[in-house]
Amino acid sequence: MSAAGGVPQFPVTVERVGPLAGQVATAIAVPVKDEAERIQSCLASIAEQQNVDFGDLVVVLLVNNTTDDTVERVRALGELLPFEVALHRAELPPPYANAGWARRLAMDAAADRLKPGGMILTTDADTLVDGDWIEANLREIAAGVDAVAGFVMADPVELMELPPAVLERGSLEWEYQQLAAELEARADPEPHDPWPRHNQNCGASAAVRLDAYRAIGGLPPKRVGEDRALFAELRKIDAAIRHSLDVHVVTSARTDGRASGGMADAIRLRGDPDTPCDELLEVAVVTLRRALWRCELRQAWRAGRLDVPLWARRLRVEPAVLRRATETTPYFGALWAELEGRSPRLVRRLVTGGELKRELRRLRRLVDSARRRETAARVAAETPRRAIG
Repeated sequence: MSAAGGVPQFPVTVERVGPLAGQVATAIAVPVKDEAERIQSCLASIAEQQNVDFGDLVVVLLVNNTTDDTVERVRALGELLPFEVALHRAELPPPYANAGWARRLAMDAAADRLKPGGMILTTDADTLVDGDWIEANLREIAAGVDAVAGFVMADPVELMELPPAVLERGSLEWEYQQLAAELEARADPEPHDPWPRHNQNCGASAAVRLDAYRAIGGLPPKRVGEDRALFAELRKIDAAIRHSLDVHVVTSARTDGRASGGMADAIRLRGDPDTPCDELLEVAVVTLRRALWRCELRQAWRAGRLDVPLWARRLRVEPAVLRRATETTPYFGALWAELEGRSPRLVRRLVTGGELKRELRRLRRLVDSARRRETAARVAAETPRRAIG
């Protein structure tokens, strides 16, 4: 193993299955480990895409540390597929044998197959993409965004096999997540990501323009959470990210997941009331405060009228720290990320299972209040002013 450009180089065997393609406009990256039971269904869902030029598409599988017959299953299906499957096989050594490095290598290989202006998509081997998945992502990109976070649903059949207590908590967390997304969208509206939207940033459905992917230096290969880290890096360069409700996939709800710390672990931990919920689920008042401060600070920063002493007091950081942060980056996203790492007022306060019902009631009230304010403002704007005199 040698390093090139700061990225370790692993021995990789490449095999091309199906109709061969050259440089393409769209490349799909899929990290794969011991997925013999699911990989054919995943590829079949891609083969069922509507309004897609399959000759301008390649699917890159990064098959790593696999002990089953995943590769043989891909080969068996390959001749039936309308697109090329670039089968990359690697045995990743510790500490690289994880989801982060597998997806990084898959996305880098996908990027290398793209024409200028191309798009990288990524999903998981235990995921089924909707029939218009590629088309819907392309439509969002064509609207002017740099990246698309798709809407991910858990397999309802597999969900029904989980214990009732786990299902109940999962249902509450799901409602909380949707309400939090709405509150954030109303408190901190962004033109490229308007309400309705969601707030997931999941590797089961992500898309990014090639130039944006290159601009951030590729996906951060975190052991877990590499998908959220990808979107975090994009936000640092003020990339326009759309959390689209038109881009859908269904992913596994199994509890024997392949990635430590992934969705399977999260599902298992739902039975413990003291376990924090997903990192997207902050207590209600903190959710609102974070969104309002982010919006206000962004507006002041863009207008060139950021009051450093005021914000230093509000965030409890040294004025010199804040001033230096504003002077060293051209991107608001990078400024906000640095402040979140330094300010004690921006430390995440996650909801635990035991707090979930109480905080959900509070979040509902906050969302209802935000809706009423927007309705009142819209009515006031649309009501003709009465003539005076």
